[in-house]
Amino acid sequence: MNVQWIKPRWVRIWLACLTFYFPFWWLAQFLLFAVTPLLAALLLGYRLKLLEISLGRTLVWSAPPNVAAHPQDFHFIPRENLLIAVVAAMLVGAALVRRLRGLFRVLVGLGVAVLAEAALETILGPRPFGPIHLAGAIEAVIFFGALCLGLMWMLSGWCLTRYWARVASVVAAVALPAAGWLLLRDIFRRGSFGPPRYWDFLTLLAIVPAAVLMSWPGPRAPSEPIAPSLKPALWGAATTILLAAGLAWGGPRLSRAFRERQQAANLAALAAYPPNPVDAPYPKIFFQKGVNFSAEFPDPYGSSDAREMLKALKGYGVNAVALIPYGWTRVGSVRIGGFGRHSWESDEGVREMARVAHALGMKVMLKPGMWVRGARYAGDLRFHSAAQRDEWFAAYAKFIDHYARLATQAHADVFCVGGEFVRLSADAAGWRKIIARVRMLYPGPLTYAASFGGEFERIQFWDALDYIGLQDYYPLPADLSTASVVARVEAVQTRFDKPVIFTEAGFPSMAGANRRPWDDSPGAPVALALQARCYEAIFRAFYRQPWFEGMYWWKVGTNGAGGPRDSSLTPWGKPAMAVIKKWYASNSR
Repeated sequence: MNVQWIKPRWVRIWLACLTFYFPFWWLAQFLLFAVTPLLAALLLGYRLKLLEISLGRTLVWSAPPNVAAHPQDFHFIPRENLLIAVVAAMLVGAALVRRLRGLFRVLVGLGVAVLAEAALETILGPRPFGPIHLAGAIEAVIFFGALCLGLMWMLSGWCLTRYWARVASVVAAVALPAAGWLLLRDIFRRGSFGPPRYWDFLTLLAIVPAAVLMSWPGPRAPSEPIAPSLKPALWGAATTILLAAGLAWGGPRLSRAFRERQQAANLAALAAYPPNPVDAPYPKIFFQKGVNFSAEFPDPYGSSDAREMLKALKGYGVNAVALIPYGWTRVGSVRIGGFGRHSWESDEGVREMARVAHALGMKVMLKPGMWVRGARYAGDLRFHSAAQRDEWFAAYAKFIDHYARLATQAHADVFCVGGEFVRLSADAAGWRKIIARVRMLYPGPLTYAASFGGEFERIQFWDALDYIGLQDYYPLPADLSTASVVARVEAVQTRFDKPVIFTEAGFPSMAGANRRPWDDSPGAPVALALQARCYEAIFRAFYRQPWFEGMYWWKVGTNGAGGPRDSSLTPWGKPAMAVIKKWYASNSR
């Protein structure tokens, strides 16, 4: 039986592809995630904001000098980078393969295929660019075409005669090293093996139809014999070892030096701000013209761009910001972790943001949140036994105690004891105990951020708090009438005789925002005017109500994400910010 893929020539080519896979993968990551921001920093005066180089990750990020003045349709990597890198690789590869034969042609094809594979992984990943539309379909076709082109060049150099030998060969040379490297990346990133991600599967599966398509028809005989030497594979192994050693040794050091330089510059800048007024009195009731100010990639709390965004918000009449540090749990678990030292919302970062906000004359609400693995939000947490629920409340007490102490240290002017625990907030006794514990640690006013609808209207412990807090995502009809929403909110306020604040309120800038104000999943056209009209409707309905004490719009990020192409809930860089300024700066309250 003539099995082509166990012959020495086949093995030598496969070993060369295997040993060169990692250098090509790292080069692809560098082209996609580092070249454009580096060029922007060198040629356009952009600031480097993030530099991470390691065995499993290559990422550089730069931004204009004033991020607050340049709202961006923020994505992990601009789609233009992918197109430019992939098309450029196809053109360079086409020029090379005209002059190369044999193994060199195989390696050129491998390089193009790996780059196309990385581009496909990016657009299929956890933060896709948006719904399937014409532009997205064209991009996907281009990247798949580049993958096919790379495999075709590999086959033209490999020169196998049997159809299934060609299919198996390119799959073994591209998909198998990719799968092995994905497993190793899990070790580098998480310290252990973990479940594979769905977009990894999609990327690997794309190789199979590309191999099937490109393997027919194939060359009938080698155009140039490939030398029997193992030198190419040895060169690939040496290149891989040297590159991996250099990245393992120098990458973390370079990344750490960059972070330390940033931290030193931030500490020097903070010296100009007075310390948090920890001994100042706490007004119980005051009007809050606020926004939720979230820590967003690549700018954690305490970063220079976060400070610039706070200054910019002041110009819109904003006199209060909600800072939102997060803890982590999972469905069915009673454990809560991941808080206090989280890089984006660290305790020190929260204290620094409160310090800057107070220096600007702003009030601060500290509103700890909860990420729930395996669920959409905290409202999906449920426990079927009283014992489990008691365990969860004990764990939550430790979590919220930590942030109550932090709120005192940062002199947060309002503290939110929790929010959106739709299936747990019915336990009024449990929450009264939480509130009593927090009162012992934090002397200021308290609220709870209730989800709109049933939770908000059924909570029985509002009397133990200073404010009734609502996450206002009530839908509005086509004419944007707010009469029903006002009636619902006023009914709760009348029953408990407490002032109301909106701990969150918002609408995405997309068609249908009034019907599903909580949902900014990609899929609908951008509708900036509708978002602004919805903001105006909420202002008109609530702003001058005698029992209403303000709102915190969701959300403005530390990274300045937003702009006219963005369809998310942020108002930044959109007409909705003009509506905010009109009402907040009017001094009518």
